[in-house]
Amino acid sequence: MQHNILRDSNITKIFLIYVHNGARKREVVSLRFMDNKECYFAAPTPVKFDKPKRKIPAELNVFTSDGVYKTKVTLLDTNMSLREVLYEVSIPKSWDFIQLRASSRKVVSLPVSIKFNDGYTISATTYDLSLGGISFFTKEPISSIYKKVSGILTLELPRETLINFPGGKMTVETKFVREKTDVEEHFGETFVIFKFIGVVPDDEIVLKNFLIKLD
Repeated sequence: MQHNILRDSNITKIFLIYVHNGARKREVVSLRFMDNKECYFAAPTPVKFDKPKRKIPAELNVFTSDGVYKTKVTLLDTNMSLREVLYEVSIPKSWDFIQLRASSRKVVSLPVSIKFNDGYTISATTYDLSLGGISFFTKEPISSIYKKVSGILTLELPRETLINFPGGKMTVETKFVREKTDVEEHFGETFVIFKFIGVVPDDEIVLKNFLIKLD
């Protein structure tokens, strides 16, 4: 694969789609294991499960925070236990991408802080950045209280790459979007996404120019 999409930290949901006995099946699955030849996806065992045929055409739809990746695969085999169904699928060779964001995210490490009305502050380093928001990893779980209210985000941009942006800091209202735990290579940490609310036009221009420089 050109890019290991199935291990992307931004994945929100994976669908395995196939046709069995004339009916289209669309199962929500999670990646369990992958090597150079096949990958295995797990799903809870339904009350009634009709085992599909081996080596039939299938499709993977991988939803991420940036968009949807789609690919054609072969459903090689299916194994069922009392707790889960394990789907053995061929390794995807290429992906089609449908972007859902106004702009894609760029991987970049920048100091960021989010301060809430009661004074509580989250300090972190960005994992990636877009015109719409940021994401980062944190070892300290975020309380449900701060997932429901907005805060003030301060992002420190590199001064040497900016013109007419005093102090190199952008301040904007922000709100929690989603989180994900047990991301590969970041065990013990939580991957968190926050969105920007009401970025002023001048700051948006500065941010857009900075993202262009990252290409």
